[in-house]
Amino acid sequence: MKTARIIRSGFRVMERFKLRTAFMMLGILVGISALTIILSIGRGTQEKVMGSIEEIFDASSIMISAGGSRMMGRPPAEGQVTTLTIDDLRALAETIPQIRVWDPMQMMPEREVKYRDQSARLRILGHSPRAEEVWNRGVSRGEFISEEHVAASARVALVGQVVVDELFPDTDPLGQQIRISNVPFRVIGVLERVGPDPHGMNRDLEIYVPISTAMRRMLNVDHIVAGKLLIHDPEQMEDVTARIREILRERHHLTGDEPDDFSIMTPIEVKEMIQRALGVFNLFLPILAGISLLVGGGVVANLMLISVSERTAEIGLRKAVGARSRDVLLQFLLESTTITLVGGIVGIIVGIGGVRLVAGMMRIPITIPIQAVMLGILIPSVIGILAGLMPARRAAALDPVETLR
Repeated sequence: MKTARIIRSGFRVMERFKLRTAFMMLGILVGISALTIILSIGRGTQEKVMGSIEEIFDASSIMISAGGSRMMGRPPAEGQVTTLTIDDLRALAETIPQIRVWDPMQMMPEREVKYRDQSARLRILGHSPRAEEVWNRGVSRGEFISEEHVAASARVALVGQVVVDELFPDTDPLGQQIRISNVPFRVIGVLERVGPDPHGMNRDLEIYVPISTAMRRMLNVDHIVAGKLLIHDPEQMEDVTARIREILRERHHLTGDEPDDFSIMTPIEVKEMIQRALGVFNLFLPILAGISLLVGGGVVANLMLISVSERTAEIGLRKAVGARSRDVLLQFLLESTTITLVGGIVGIIVGIGGVRLVAGMMRIPITIPIQAVMLGILIPSVIGILAGLMPARRAAALDPVETLR
């Protein structure tokens, strides 16, 4: 038989058995769709997270946190970690000339914030006037925290844009009075929009107050949760970090093998941590998609075996009129490979649609890696050949005399 005739015959058979063909395609379609979505969402998530990291934690940043093993993220229980002070940061800045600017931070659990009859539970952060430069976040309206506000422990606040939307839907927030845990504060500025941070917390739901106000009026403590430093030359990061550790250990009277009671985080460590987290995501979820593809391949193989059993008379007739065993083998391989390949292509299309939907919901960049498209074509082709090989060999081995009886 000519190859063109084999191809036409294979397509006619698939058209005749539409339901069976659809079932064989379905497993491959689901697996490739899942694989496309997983790879694309993983890439988009990585781009978004790394972009957020670079915005708030650039190459010249060093984060110092209270507590030897605590990671920066959600605020601790009040009064729990007391191993870092503003004086520690000031001593570092005065001793290490490579430090360009620094900002202390006090973080507290969510507090109830009220404006007239509107209320919400929001995260409150204490900062200095240098936070505008250190965290690369200013105000879109109004004024930032000033040295005078810090010196007077003023009850003034900067609110995030989502806070404005929730508490001031029809009012200009500037100059309005809000109550944080029943303590009155005057809104003096609206923070620039940032969005979620790498921990998933929406930073537009934050409120900034002067660091002294947070420490004295709200918490009555003399310690801080963390501090962020910017250095002049990122190339000196390793030397500066070593010097910071040395000074803090000396100030905290740590000797010998005593562990640090503080944590130092650099941009390299942050990116490695994010890569490890995303590595788990990018490893195990594709495995689940691979299991789906294996199941789909098994379905294809079983249905092709059933097809051989049902079409023994047809196979015998073809061989009786001159079809060779290799022609029959090629026909069944062609059918299984075409079915899985079409299922893979449709799966890619469905997966791209799913990526657009999920990316829109998660607000991440829409990224379709070329690997997803290549795998969407290569994997179904391989599965089609492997799944069709046994049925095709069985069909090719049938005796035409026996099948025609």
